[in-house]
Amino acid sequence: MIRRKKGEVRLKDGLTAESINESLISRSRAAIFIIRDGQVEFANEATSGIFGYSPDEIVSAPAEKFLTLETAVKIFGTDTVSPRQPGECNSLELTVLHKNGEKIPVEAEVAVIDYNGSPSTLAIIHHGAERKKLDEQLKEGLEKLKKSFGTLIEALNKVVEARDPYTGGHQRRVANLARAIAVELGLPNEEVDSLSLAAMVHDIGKIAVPSEILNKPGSLSQSEWGLVKNHAQIGYDLLKDVEFPWPVANIIYQHHERLDGSGYPLGLKAGEIRREARILAVADVVEAMSSLRPYREPIGLEMALGEIEKNKSRLYDASSVEACRWLFREKGYKLNADKEDI
Repeated sequence: MIRRKKGEVRLKDGLTAESINESLISRSRAAIFIIRDGQVEFANEATSGIFGYSPDEIVSAPAEKFLTLETAVKIFGTDTVSPRQPGECNSLELTVLHKNGEKIPVEAEVAVIDYNGSPSTLAIIHHGAERKKLDEQLKEGLEKLKKSFGTLIEALNKVVEARDPYTGGHQRRVANLARAIAVELGLPNEEVDSLSLAAMVHDIGKIAVPSEILNKPGSLSQSEWGLVKNHAQIGYDLLKDVEFPWPVANIIYQHHERLDGSGYPLGLKAGEIRREARILAVADVVEAMSSLRPYREPIGLEMALGEIEKNKSRLYDASSVEACRWLFREKGYKLNADKEDI
């Protein structure tokens, strides 16, 4: 039985022709062959699909019949290339020879094994073109999935917007700013997309807060404020069971946490808070202070930037604050609720 551990291929108690033929190796969809002393000792059925020969034609034939010189060097080594050591496994891009003379690009895992008591080379080969096609299909599928989740997020934001236009517009502007900060910080595309999706519905939990509280023109009582603060927990509860490819629910859950532990609902500190949530917190504060609310006029962008600068490293992530400042003061970033690709 082939066992992989920490990049190695190991064979329990050696390998015999009998144990191979009785195993799944002989029925694998990947082409598998074993070479000993320059000669093919074993080939499974799938090998025919790549080489064009039947397994009977392959077994006992010299390896150079199927391998280009460059491929042979990569697999076996030469005077200038160190031979592969027992237990060592490498992933390689190779070129093999088809029966019709065509050179076929393949991807292979190659290892030295004990076969019938002698050191031999095991090669597990995947057709390069087929692998590329599968990768493209997977990429296309992921893009479609991402688009579907983006459509779902957009629909959820419209639900919030229909009930509370202030919150809906706020979420859009925060999503745009959070994405810009993440890009400025050089986050991987997956994290940028994850953050954008979460930011678009980061206040989804406010659908459970009575409209008269959300739109109250005066200050909120302690009990009313408690209901509003509960929106992070509600948002998490609403989305935690949706199988997003990204941690959307957890980002929403943590976007009101603060580095010193004074945030809510969990009182998390610094490294306990997701990077995406730390960026979202900065974008959320800046947009909220800069925009009109039912209970107050806009405080203004300069005051908002002053707030995050004053509390940088205490409440807000320092790198996120610096990136946000740079966007507004050096790049002329403008808050807007125009839809962007998420």
